[in-house]
Amino acid sequence: MEIITSPHNPRVKWAASLREARDRKREQRILIDGWGNIQHALAAGLDCTDLFVASRADELTSHLHALQVSHPSLRIVVVAPEAMQRLQYGQRDVDAIAVAVTPPCDLETFDQRIAKSKDRHAISRAAEALVKQELYLVLDRMEKPGNLGAILRSADAAGVTSVLMSDPVCEIWNPNAIRASLGAIFHVPIGVGSESTVAEWLKQKDVSIYAARSDVGNNYAQEPYPPQLALVIGNEAEGLEERWRGAGIAPIHIPMHGVIDSLNASVSGSILLFEVARQRMARK
Repeated sequence: MEIITSPHNPRVKWAASLREARDRKREQRILIDGWGNIQHALAAGLDCTDLFVASRADELTSHLHALQVSHPSLRIVVVAPEAMQRLQYGQRDVDAIAVAVTPPCDLETFDQRIAKSKDRHAISRAAEALVKQELYLVLDRMEKPGNLGAILRSADAAGVTSVLMSDPVCEIWNPNAIRASLGAIFHVPIGVGSESTVAEWLKQKDVSIYAARSDVGNNYAQEPYPPQLALVIGNEAEGLEERWRGAGIAPIHIPMHGVIDSLNASVSGSILLFEVARQRMARK
């Protein structure tokens, strides 16, 4: 394994530059902070090219030797404290940081990625019964990487088929989103497109669409959800506004009993996802 001591090392400077969105886009690479997230990325089959490990991280030694055998193309570098500080996010103290090729999010290969995700997971009979039913989560104009990461954790836990992002504002592979997801971002298939493209994709699959709104629609807990459905969550600041309306799209809402008229997007999404999961388990 290579050892780097200087924070001015070209490899360290290159990896540190990936903290910037423009550099991630140019290099077609993402940064993954923390050994737990890196393990999830490798388990999901991401193409990790570089692994920087703090020289103090003795507990990772056995893992590194195993990785050298299982991933011979992965370049593993042991990094001294000063160099590691340059790689880290702010004052965040992490023992390992990986660089990976940016995963695809296009709708053209989406079906294949969904199938691979299902094949990769070993699931119990109860979970398998849920997976055979299609549950899509649509995030419309999602702005905050932290919210994206949080809702992906819920999506993974609730057994979603996949997450579709219509006209996203935030960068999907922002390091903040990866950290907030605790690795779920690597296991939940993600597709990206415009509102019309995503809606047409769902329509072709004969999926019933439910749009979460703050003021209209049936109570979310009183709606009998069909086997094939998509839940649409709106922008954190503006909700869905005039988007995701029309024939074939049913509005639903979460009743609010206080003075605040809306919930955080990740909270709203979690409530709706687990109501669908509850109904499905009840029917079983």
